[in-house]
Amino acid sequence: MSTEDLTARARIRDAAIKLFTERGMEKTSILDIAEEAGVSGGLIRHHFGSKDGLREACDTYVFDELLKFKEEVLAKGAANPGFLPTFDARQLLYRRYLGRAMVDGSGAAEVQFTGIVDETERYFREQGMDMPDPRGVAAALAAMTGGLMILQDHVARALGEEPGTNEAMLRMSAAAGHLFLNPLATTEVLEKAREALAAYQRKE
Repeated sequence: MSTEDLTARARIRDAAIKLFTERGMEKTSILDIAEEAGVSGGLIRHHFGSKDGLREACDTYVFDELLKFKEEVLAKGAANPGFLPTFDARQLLYRRYLGRAMVDGSGAAEVQFTGIVDETERYFREQGMDMPDPRGVAAALAAMTGGLMILQDHVARALGEEPGTNEAMLRMSAAAGHLFLNPLATTEVLEKAREALAAYQRKE
């Protein structure tokens, strides 16, 4: 593929990521993407085959980039406990895209979510964490962190922060960290809830 083709392909992909995030896939047409990217609709079909093919390419690219960012943050955090990540405009866009993909019912987003749950459950088991339902806890944690991606603009406004900024994301991350370190319920309350659930399940 020529340099010109690679540039056009990337321009189309970036335009699609932006519009899919803002409008959702169903409300974004090939012509919308072509106009945003400054190319013809035929060139989009040449590179990606269809809007579904373009969506799959966008999903793969965004998920790979978010994984790289996560690995970079973990590596820097391990070397420096005081490290704070910087959520630039690109990272914030990709997080919005992932949240929108989950809401829109993207197959790739479904696979991505399940993979996050799998990895989290595996981590819990490898660390020997004592919990009655590691899979359930992993799924709930993935849903809560995913919810921050989906609702990040609403959360930012509720906090009086400017949506789509590094400051807003850092404040949200700090608040989530506080919840992890300071459970809202006591051990006794949680145990009673587990007992009530177990009793309900025995009746079924």
